[in-house]
Amino acid sequence: MTEQSFLNCTIEDGIAFISIDRPPVNVLGFSHFEILCGKVLEFSQREDIRVIILMGNNRAFIAGFDIKEIASMKKAAQVTRVTMRIKRLMMGIEASRKPIIASVSGSCFGGGLELILACHLRIATFGSKMGLPEINLATIPSFGGTVRLPKIIGRARALELILTGNTISGEEAFRIGLINKVCKDEELLPMVKSLGRSIAEKGALAVQAAIQSTVAATEISAEHAMKLESKLSGSLVETNDLKESIAAYFERRKAVLKNS
Repeated sequence: MTEQSFLNCTIEDGIAFISIDRPPVNVLGFSHFEILCGKVLEFSQREDIRVIILMGNNRAFIAGFDIKEIASMKKAAQVTRVTMRIKRLMMGIEASRKPIIASVSGSCFGGGLELILACHLRIATFGSKMGLPEINLATIPSFGGTVRLPKIIGRARALELILTGNTISGEEAFRIGLINKVCKDEELLPMVKSLGRSIAEKGALAVQAAIQSTVAATEISAEHAMKLESKLSGSLVETNDLKESIAAYFERRKAVLKNS
């Protein structure tokens, strides 16, 4: 298997599916994360793609990082350089104006969990397993886990997961707000597709503005976030999609959106 061939990509009705398949359990190294994140960012720039869905194989989403690569790291500067490279790619995913959905079954540990934290939405099966086990190797998450997790589930719960290295189920992840939806194994693909189609049907400009405003709100002051929201909503007033949507509302018909 070549480095490139661990990704299977398909596009259906404006929805891109990126499936990670590096048997047996999708353990990835630095180069794999770079290729994967690079593919997501590439798709996020394509006009024919409205939603991006990340998936694993039958056994895992991403079971974690390749321990052999961690063992090969001998210098602090080397670790800083390579982890920052991956972090910049994941920050690009988080800032993407295209919705990125993580579809999780099986194992999702370490860098895999850090990746789904950078995604906009997360769906998992009841039986999936998640965690940040880095503390068990006397290290810490290095792809943004200590930064994003507390923003999503709160500092106390985040510290508990990070400091114990404990594994939680998809059901528990849903209970604490780590994921958006939880379902049975056989329901995962239909549920993810349904969610993707629901978003893809919306006006692309409004979707992009909603993501930009919501993501920014966790990074900037409330005052600046409010100003950004008003600026973005103001820009949408001038779009053909908003005018068409209002006309369709009053005429009691389905709007025909052209993303302009």
